[in-house]
Amino acid sequence: MKNDKIIAIMMTLSMLAAAFAGCLSDDTDNNFDEIDGGYEYASNVDNHRMLVEDVCDIKDLAEEHDWDGVKDIYMNGKHAEKSDGSYRTLQGFADATGKQHGLDTFYGTDSPLDDYLMSALDGTGIFEGTSDSVREQAVEKGVQNQIMVAYAIHELNAAINKAEAGNFGTDDAQHAWDEGWAFYHGLDEYASCSPYATGDKRAGNYATANADGTAIANAAILLAMNEGLAALQAEDLAGATAARDDIVKNLVIIYSQATIRYAHKMNTDDTVEKAQTHQAEGYSFWRVIEKYVAEANPSPGDDCYNGVTMTVSGAAADECAGYIYMTDYDMGDGEDICYNMNIHEVSGDSDETSCLGYMFLENYGEQTYTGCYNSVSHGMNSSWNQSICESWDYYDNASWGSTTFTGCYNMVSHETSSDDNATCTSYIWVEDYVTVAGQDGCYNSVSHSWDTAVDQTTCESYGWYVNYGATMFTGCYNMVSHTTDADMTEAECSAFTHFDGFGTTGINGIYDFSNVPVAGTDYQAAVRAHLQPAWDMLGITAEDIGTLQ
Repeated sequence: MKNDKIIAIMMTLSMLAAAFAGCLSDDTDNNFDEIDGGYEYASNVDNHRMLVEDVCDIKDLAEEHDWDGVKDIYMNGKHAEKSDGSYRTLQGFADATGKQHGLDTFYGTDSPLDDYLMSALDGTGIFEGTSDSVREQAVEKGVQNQIMVAYAIHELNAAINKAEAGNFGTDDAQHAWDEGWAFYHGLDEYASCSPYATGDKRAGNYATANADGTAIANAAILLAMNEGLAALQAEDLAGATAARDDIVKNLVIIYSQATIRYAHKMNTDDTVEKAQTHQAEGYSFWRVIEKYVAEANPSPGDDCYNGVTMTVSGAAADECAGYIYMTDYDMGDGEDICYNMNIHEVSGDSDETSCLGYMFLENYGEQTYTGCYNSVSHGMNSSWNQSICESWDYYDNASWGSTTFTGCYNMVSHETSSDDNATCTSYIWVEDYVTVAGQDGCYNSVSHSWDTAVDQTTCESYGWYVNYGATMFTGCYNMVSHTTDADMTEAECSAFTHFDGFGTTGINGIYDFSNVPVAGTDYQAAVRAHLQPAWDMLGITAEDIGTLQ
């Protein structure tokens, strides 16, 4: 009987201990301190705090390109053991749909975080054909930053929603708020693998850290976390909401810095491998804030975007569509002239008809004669007909009956002439015979001008030239604005697209693997230009972003 009582007492104590443990933790019996990174939890979120250790192990395996090992931890969990012996998994958070980070709605797919990570692990989708180094960066940044930040924001939004419903307690809004910090910072011992660590690293790149090396943005997030918790404890919904908004603003600062940094690295990469590795890093960081950048500028202006240079201009739709690459294009800035290709001179003719009226005439201005012509004496007699003209002959002691005759005699007209033998026998009949020679010269049949100094080749070399001397341009020409850019390649000139309500397309274009980075392109400036509208609307200044060192 005595032993039975002892056994009963021991069982009771055991049950009480279990019940007490349940009050301390809903998932685990780990005994961690109540503070991480300066934030004191109001509830027990030990199990969520341990997820950052899974991130550390995944990063180590990713560096070894042990994709199966990464998958095992990602899909099955390792450190965040729950009271029932199962594990919280990073995939469980990444694959969840309908969560209050809203990424499924933004990306139009149920599980964009898991889709991205699994495609990097399997080398499929956008990562098909990419190197292990590219996939490594996508996996590391995807787990440490995309998944953990997304779920931190989910928990903060969940806390606000619970508070809106009047549930401010440590099991409701305050608990969700605590989980937000557990995802963003996690256990101090493994904080180097948390999003918080990314904030401090980027602050070092941009000289935006406090004296102790803490990012100013991280310090602001911690302050907002503590103020938000205090607001929830005071049932101050507006205060908690303002704290949440300030956290998102500072997350945009941190991941803007990250997005810019890897775009800058692409400026000087001398191999495709290096460039695409930095594309993977930059794109993974960019996806952390893409939704919030888009939401910060819900009605962006229309922009003309170049898909090759990845730059944006304010050109209107018609001008944006007006770019065309020209080779030896006549710019229309010449003159209509009459030009001589032989002597290379311009004539005074002001129209095409006059210019083409030039012709070379030989012996122009000659006089002609039809009649009887003597080729010795050059005498002419137009009264003689051809028969008479051709009947003159010279006779020497010719006897006609009792008469003898010596001299020039015409057998048709029976006339005699005093011409000697040579002259008498030289009468010929001519038609249109040139009696007075003219001159060779260049004649214009329109203006009736005459120039005897011009030779035939020169005279026949006049031509009418429309827009003579115009600039011949090779390069990118805009048919609407009539602007030119001789340095733009044909591919660049053909890559303009006009977007109504331009948002985040430009940065996505920079980090699109199909757009192989070109060394020397100022990608950093392009990313900054795309982010500036969101910074303006969120109240983020140039000092907040800092200068890349």
